[in-house]
Amino acid sequence: MRIAGSLWSVPVADQLQALSAAIDDGLNVVHWDSSDGVFAAAGGFTPEAAASLLQQAPSVESEAHLMMHDPLPVIPAWAQFCTAIAIPVEIEAAFRAVDLIATLGVQPCLAISPQTDLTRLPDDIPVLLMSVQPGQAGSAFQPVTIDRVAQLHELDPTRLLGVDGGIAPAHCADLARAGARWIVSGTSLFTAPSPREWLSQCKRSGFEPT
Repeated sequence: MRIAGSLWSVPVADQLQALSAAIDDGLNVVHWDSSDGVFAAAGGFTPEAAASLLQQAPSVESEAHLMMHDPLPVIPAWAQFCTAIAIPVEIEAAFRAVDLIATLGVQPCLAISPQTDLTRLPDDIPVLLMSVQPGQAGSAFQPVTIDRVAQLHELDPTRLLGVDGGIAPAHCADLARAGARWIVSGTSLFTAPSPREWLSQCKRSGFEPT
């Protein structure tokens, strides 16, 4: 089970402290969002900004979600410190990006927006299902995402399925039962009074940090 924390909604001045505290409390994966302002609302991190924070924080695994129409130019920089990179399935360059990521020795993943038909997905790549519109940090979780996870899990129980957006501990049990083995949370995790307790609640639901 994989739990990743997204700093998208954390004020810049607070990011290092928030990340370090969450890592100390048991967070093992940080999720770096990066949007070009075209595919989704502008925001997130450059690879340089993410690397700078990582140099100052305790050791942690990284993954990236590149919400861009053309992520190809920046993939090599993210691949230097990420173990996984997610690319929107909706973009024209999606499968060229997947091939490049794999060539660089990083796990490629395909992110899919709430309104996109699941038949757009190939059979052999991990999937990150968006439970909010891409780039809309802080939006409410869309419960229909649980059904979408279950549909994909039924087709292939071995494929890694993740969910990103609006996730709180209350959602974790339903997501785990549906077949999700990876969640990304930002606002709920980083505004929790105790990230340690937040992570503990998810762990009890089947999402043990890895």
